[in-house]
Amino acid sequence: MPYIYNTPQDQQDMLEAIGVSSIEDLFDQIPPEVRLERPLDLAPAHCEMELSQHLSNLASQNLHTANSVCFLGGGSYDHFVPAVVDAIASRGEFYTSYTPYQPEVSQGNLQVMFEYQTLICQLTGMDVSNASLYDGGNAAAEAVLMAMSATKRNGKVVVPASVHPEYRQILETYLASLDTELVTVPADDGATALAALEATVDEDTACVLVQHPNFFGSVEQTEDIAHIAHQKGALLIVAFDPISMGLLKRPGDCGADIAVAEGQSLGTPMQYGGPYLGIMACREKFVRRLPGRIGGETVDRRGRRCWVLTLQTREQHIRREKATSNICTNQGLFALRAAIYLATLGPHGLRETAELCVQKANYARQQIMRTDRFSDAFNLPTFKEFVVRDQNNQVASMLQDAANQGILAGIPLQRWYPDLSDCFLVTVTEQRTKQQIDALANCLANAQQPTAIHA
Repeated sequence: MPYIYNTPQDQQDMLEAIGVSSIEDLFDQIPPEVRLERPLDLAPAHCEMELSQHLSNLASQNLHTANSVCFLGGGSYDHFVPAVVDAIASRGEFYTSYTPYQPEVSQGNLQVMFEYQTLICQLTGMDVSNASLYDGGNAAAEAVLMAMSATKRNGKVVVPASVHPEYRQILETYLASLDTELVTVPADDGATALAALEATVDEDTACVLVQHPNFFGSVEQTEDIAHIAHQKGALLIVAFDPISMGLLKRPGDCGADIAVAEGQSLGTPMQYGGPYLGIMACREKFVRRLPGRIGGETVDRRGRRCWVLTLQTREQHIRREKATSNICTNQGLFALRAAIYLATLGPHGLRETAELCVQKANYARQQIMRTDRFSDAFNLPTFKEFVVRDQNNQVASMLQDAANQGILAGIPLQRWYPDLSDCFLVTVTEQRTKQQIDALANCLANAQQPTAIHA
């Protein structure tokens, strides 16, 4: 907060109200060995004007989509946000609302919730959607817990290596305290190895989680994966790219039981990684296992259209002893932004956006591959992302050179995939122009070669 309203007397009154004499007493429960027993090493104090200038100078050092050309992706995307999204979402009625614990006086919020859920069901081909979760990774992990509850299987969860590595890290955290094996199936040529998947899925498997398009941008054989999972009684969870639904089959049409996604691309700027929006939808038969809240439409005693909070399943304030989810609220503001975005574009607008992504990504791929230095890491159809192999294996320095020229050229993959240390992920959205793509290709082609050291 830019200004603290509490006076010293206010602080003392609050301390007395909770029965302690000082702020220090509030931290008595923290063990002494982990406490800092000296003042913080801070710079000399600034007045408000000086501090504002200092923070502005620090902020100006950031690279962002307003002062650079962005080809970053991997879960966060530089899609165009129509002006109407900010105009409506910034209204005080929405901007300051929290959650409808008193649904009868929250008709506007409940209608937004209902409209959002309706749009998500249309987008995914699923029967029911909740009112959103925290982000895509959280939604994926909650979907796995939901599948384990539905199948009553806790033995195994199967995830291809082509699923977002951070989603898999979140799953590891969720499952660490459970007696559940998380099995990672290899990705052949940038997609799930079906033979390995079939050999891994068995009667102890609760679910298979696949990403489509996957982390590498490749299109997965989702229907074949669904068949493999269902043969053994396991559920299929599909993590999808919402924009890709303008062109690709919906998860529900591919045999998915649960669909999840990161909803940031639907009307939310990149904003350095969050807060974002976790999309989750499922078949009707799993509705009572769906975490979070579900809004519904009804009529009041006078026959007027109104909205209600239909379900609040699995929340600790309702079924504390049986709750399996820590979701006790929703990302209402970001669900609202997604609803405005989808309603604004409509089916035709979403298809046009998806087509532009595919066309521009293919053009970028062709331009980058004009030089012998670069090649396709994988030979599969992709949506808006693709993996480039640098024959000189100088990915880090090359990307830094590009950043110095105002081009965020891609994401190095070595961090998550050591065998892809010479590769980087390039993302091209509808916002990128031909001039920007050409500049990217020229920048990479002319990247400084490492200087040879002679004895």
